[in-house]
Amino acid sequence: MGSDTDRSTGFLDRWLPHVVTFVALVMVAFHVMVVWYPMFGELMNQNTHLGFCLVLVFINWAKNAGNKWWKIFNLLCALLSLALVIFMAVNYERLDMNAGWPDPPDVVVGVLLIVVVISSTWRSFGPIFPILVLIAIAYALFGHLIPGVLSHPPFEFGYIVSNLSVGFRGIYGMLLNVSVNMLFLLIVFGAIFDATGITKFFMEFGKLISRHLRGGAGHTATFSSSFVGMVNGVAAANVALTGAYTIPMMKKSGFKPETAVGIEAMASTGGQLTPPIMGIAVFIMAGFLGVSYGDLMFKALIPAVFYYAIAVAGVFLIAFRERIAKGKEIAEKRTMAIGAPVFIIPMGILTALLVLRYSPGYAAFWGIVSLLAVSWISKETRPRFNHLIQCFALGAIMAATFGIACACIGMLVKSMTFTGAATKLSLVITTVSGGNVLPTLVMTMFLSILLASSLPTVIAYIVVAFVAAPILVDLGLTPMVAHFFVFYYAILATVTPPIAGGAIVGSQIAGCKYTPAAMESFKLAAPFFLLPYFMINNPIILSGSQPVLSAVMALAALIIAMSSMICFCQGYCFVVTSKPERLLFLVVSFMATAYGFYMQNALFLGSTALFFVLLIFQWKRRNQRSEI
Repeated sequence: MGSDTDRSTGFLDRWLPHVVTFVALVMVAFHVMVVWYPMFGELMNQNTHLGFCLVLVFINWAKNAGNKWWKIFNLLCALLSLALVIFMAVNYERLDMNAGWPDPPDVVVGVLLIVVVISSTWRSFGPIFPILVLIAIAYALFGHLIPGVLSHPPFEFGYIVSNLSVGFRGIYGMLLNVSVNMLFLLIVFGAIFDATGITKFFMEFGKLISRHLRGGAGHTATFSSSFVGMVNGVAAANVALTGAYTIPMMKKSGFKPETAVGIEAMASTGGQLTPPIMGIAVFIMAGFLGVSYGDLMFKALIPAVFYYAIAVAGVFLIAFRERIAKGKEIAEKRTMAIGAPVFIIPMGILTALLVLRYSPGYAAFWGIVSLLAVSWISKETRPRFNHLIQCFALGAIMAATFGIACACIGMLVKSMTFTGAATKLSLVITTVSGGNVLPTLVMTMFLSILLASSLPTVIAYIVVAFVAAPILVDLGLTPMVAHFFVFYYAILATVTPPIAGGAIVGSQIAGCKYTPAAMESFKLAAPFFLLPYFMINNPIILSGSQPVLSAVMALAALIIAMSSMICFCQGYCFVVTSKPERLLFLVVSFMATAYGFYMQNALFLGSTALFFVLLIFQWKRRNQRSEI
């Protein structure tokens, strides 16, 4: 009996990797076909995409399962998923026409589809978000029993199931369509960069910069991880990819392990708010707002510049405080010269096509073609066939997990709309805040961080765009400002305790405790938490028009606020700060931010004066020490 078990397990172990790769490549081919010949129609494309996502994810779990029975269980789940989407395809017209009034067999299929999507999302991204979906479904089922304003009319069970799945609602709709037409090929594009060895180019570019800056290894991590993070859109995965090199390098140069993790986590997070790709979430934002990708890309430039400015400044202060010297490693210029076209040309083509308003899927297709073509020119960047195939497969698997998450989010959104929960949530928050703008913004900030705490940026933004952004729009903010406000906090959730996903991965690489590493990543990114509050009354922050004097004062106040927050968090300016100085830097930071929000000149003058007084005191103490 034991030998039969071993033989069957060995058979699965031999064949499952090939099956996963085959399904992944067929999925890529399907999405290429959708770009050129969308022959099935929108809903059927979504259904086929969902089937690919579920089957690919389950057979990949089967491949990685150590236990034979877990392998079999996952394969059965894959077969069940395939059966469900085939049922949806065969009965498409009837189910669509009878949406809201399904037959009993339809209800069974709908419930199974809901269970499969929620459970697979749970396994992919953890419990926090699926629990929110379950709460929303429970509210749809039992919300009529709640007294008062939170109550809603009773809904029949079949009506709820139809709205969430089998009626081509909920799971199906805008978000799954985004996954089909925007996310999939863009994620694959980011994944196959690895096949060209482009990470070596980023590392060498980082070395070149670090030789001229104090704390050079930290700057290598900042620049190389930011470039990679711009493309892949998953900060934790980026930490794992580039941190394996940068974290040991920073430790070797004198950075504490937890500080090295903090720098890497911050840098990996920053790529997701950096044009032109912005971790892919920018394309979804363009769809939500009904504007072109190019408009959003240019609006994100000033915030991105400030993010990297505080990243560099943070590394500088740590380097001076810990007396860490400049980088000593010499950059290989040949590697840079060979690698630069492999990054610049495909990214340039992708960006140009998007600015010209071609679809993200079309732009990603030509980005992939140009990447493969340019990488083939040089032997050093020419991808090995097997590695390239694996990168295609890994990209498809990552995109498949995102697709399932989009389906799951679709259920949350639909539950909140047909029960009226979205409006009631906005009402609760505005009631608690008394209708005042600032308390509502603070509550929305915490809500965005909470919702995004365990999710990749793309998925996190989708969640906060539907749940948190409408609260700010109801408050009177423009949709553009509201979406950027929640978008930035969704990104910052990656470096915000108690989750801080980037620090979790980095601490394992560095061999240090998670908590201090998470705090270091938060301290480095903390100044950027202030920037979204400047967007509310200063259009210049998002590259909008504003009177010259007020625009200059707003940018100056932002620089003062961020600089003061850096000094407070790091306990260093020109020399180590005393406790009173550190507290005063915090006061200056909040005063300057208050000016950016309220636009009262007294706050600007007070914060500016106090800031320069602190700088003078710090400079004098530095000169006194140098004389000694």
